Amino acid sequence: MTETLRIARYLARCGVASRRKAEEIVLEGRVRVNGAVATDLGRQIDPATDAVELDGEILALSETHLTLVVNKPPGVLVTRTDPRERTTIYDLLPEEFARESSRLVYAGRLDYASEGLLVMTTDGDLANAMVHPSTHLDKEYLVRTDSPIPEEALRTLRAGVDLGEHRTLPCRIETDEKDPRTYRIVLREGRNRQIRRMLESVGIGVRRLRRLRIGPLRLNKLEKGQWRKLGTTELAALRGTVERLDSLRPGNQKKT
Repeated sequence: MTETLRIARYLARCGVASRRKAEEIVLEGRVRVNGAVATDLGRQIDPATDAVELDGEILALSETHLTLVVNKPPGVLVTRTDPRERTTIYDLLPEEFARESSRLVYAGRLDYASEGLLVMTTDGDLANAMVHPSTHLDKEYLVRTDSPIPEEALRTLRAGVDLGEHRTLPCRIETDEKDPRTYRIVLREGRNRQIRRMLESVGIGVRRLRRLRIGPLRLNKLEKGQWRKLGTTELAALRGTVERLDSLRPGNQKKT
């Protein structure tokens, strides 16, 4: 007997999109199962017997996935298309990935002015798990500010600040010993423009923001605008970290 999957997870496993985006696609009525439109997010899909179509195209589970690390330069958008025709992260990919580009999704974002490590993958399940608000996957940044952060403000930032719609989780901030305007900041969440907004809340501006690490993955010596495929060891480490953190989510912990 084959494993059944919820319809959004099936789409994610096919590399269509992250699970959250896949749910939107289902609710839009773009998916048919065995010829009938399916909008019930609880619908179970049997990959062995069910025929699933997206916008008229038959989908199939991918036996292998492509996962990339990209060093995003500043001035590049993390989006698939831009109405103003600015450079996007997809423009940086080589022609050899042209066939896979429609299935590659980014696991989290970096804003237009920011730079550094970005993960792109055809594995929608992995992307969804990496960005889920409850996963708390570490993300490390090197930040240069326009002025030193006062000690009292550092204590405030480390404890968490109110950004209006939410309060940030406690984070780690270390000051560079050689430059009082350079900091290493480690977050356990990834809100929109979070570091910039956190620093703005204590009156500090950002000159440069670069992401160095996501979980066990590091930027290392990858040049700006360049990419590399994740090796087997790196991918296993990433999956292991995500699965461990996922098991710690409320409701996912096993009772003893």
